[in-house]
Formats: sequence, structure tokens, C-alpha cells
Amino acid sequence: MRRIALVLLTVVLLSITISGQELSAGDKQIVESARSKYYNLESLGFQSAICSVSFDISTIPLLPLEKNEESYKLLRATRFILKLEGMNPSVLYSYPTGTNERAQQRVAPMANLLKSLVMGLFQTWPTKGLHGPIPAFDSMIQSVVATNDGYVMILKVSGGPVRIEMNKDYLVNRIISIGGKIDEHPYYVPTPDGLIFAGNSAIDDSEQGGRVEVQYVLENALVDGLRLPSSAHLLVNRNIDVRFALSDCTVNKGVVIVVKPTKVNDQKQP
Repeated sequence: MRRIALVLLTVVLLSITISGQELSAGDKQIVESARSKYYNLESLGFQSAICSVSFDISTIPLLPLEKNEESYKLLRATRFILKLEGMNPSVLYSYPTGTNERAQQRVAPMANLLKSLVMGLFQTWPTKGLHGPIPAFDSMIQSVVATNDGYVMILKVSGGPVRIEMNKDYLVNRIISIGGKIDEHPYYVPTPDGLIFAGNSAIDDSEQGGRVEVQYVLENALVDGLRLPSSAHLLVNRNIDVRFALSDCTVNKGVVIVVKPTKVNDQKQP
């Protein structure tokens, strides 16, 4: 499970930055154009969301449980809760009231597996889905280079430079990190409010334990006026196959105040 968590956690490195060089006016224009293409939950006042997580247990071949066993029934009755809050998502689970300790111990390994899979997926979601794949601040971007196919942004982070590749329409299609050992291909789909994160395909060759392949697809839905993940399908090395849905979500939003620059003609003359 540690290997799975590592590949799913990689892009969180983007949040720990080192100051880069000043971008030129042309580079800043490219960055702003790219940012404007993506759906930005933070700009709409999103602060946090809490959702119930329900699993399709039948899609998980590693579960050593029979459908007629009490352990299987208990796992289905276990309540999982996902909290999305900035860059720090969390997952909790609880057993039905009155569940004895012995039954909890039998189910705990599987419950922890499911918890870690959901947690790992949503620890990569903020850097791609909270405000889009382009960092929120120019100071996080070291350089911008125009190519024949589009643009390349280099981010300076504590884990080494991160390379973001996009086409001429600013659609990000590849993210390379850890010296090229982690190669990701995120998916974005158009909505009336901008491009929204809909999945990822990643290969991790960063450790001696061998290659890890992770793929996931996200569906999104409107919750209290915001577009949030509503379901996921996660595959790890083609032997872990998990489907789950998010429901009964409650959203905490803040007030968004848009401050427009003062025009010269609007300033009072002495």
C-alpha cells in the first residue's frame, strides 16, 4: 500500500515551492491565459466539503470475504466519510453501533485498504482539480517555454523540477516529476464553467520495488452550485479495481469579493 500511496501523492509536491525567477510579461500572459481555461473552485468560494463514500465491493478482487459471511456484511455497513479541505483531504470510517471488537479486527485490514485508496486518490486531486493544473501563484513557476505543439511550464519544488506540458489551447496533457521517473497524463473535460479534472493515468518508476501503474476516472456533479467529484473508478497495476461514489455532500463556502483595478478615468481629479 505504501507504493500506491507514493504514486498518488507525488503531485502534492507542487504545494511546497521554492522561489523562482521573475517571469516576463509574455510568460505571465501565457500563464494567465492557461489559468483562465480551468474550473477554479477556490475562486468560487469553495472551502471544504464532506461526503459519504459508498463502495462497489464486488469490484475489489483482493477482498478475502464471501458475500454470505458476517465480515462481508459488516464491511458493507461500515460508514466511510471523505473531507475535502484545501490541500489536506482526510478519510474516516466507523462501524455500526454495537459492533464487537473481534468483528472489527477481522474487517479492519480491508477497511484500511479502502481508506488508503480513497485517501491516496484525493491527495492528488487538489493540485489538478481545486483550481486547475496551473499553480495559483506566478512565484511557483520557474519558466515558460513555447514549443511547436504548445507550451511547457517548469515548476521549482522541493522534490525537484516538475514539467507541465500543454497544447496550444492550454490543455495540460502531461506532468513529469522526480527526474522523469513519474509520468502522468491527466484528463480534463469541458463544462460551461471551464475545463474540469476528470482523471489521471500515471506510471511510477521512482522506487526499487518496481513499476506502479495507476489510472482513475472521476465523474463530477453540481453540489450547492459547485462542480465536485461524484464517483471514481481506480485501477492500480491492473489487480486493484475499486469503484466508489460520493453522496450526501455538504459544502462550506466563503464569500467571494472581486476587487477590480481602478481605472485612471474613474479617479477623482484634484
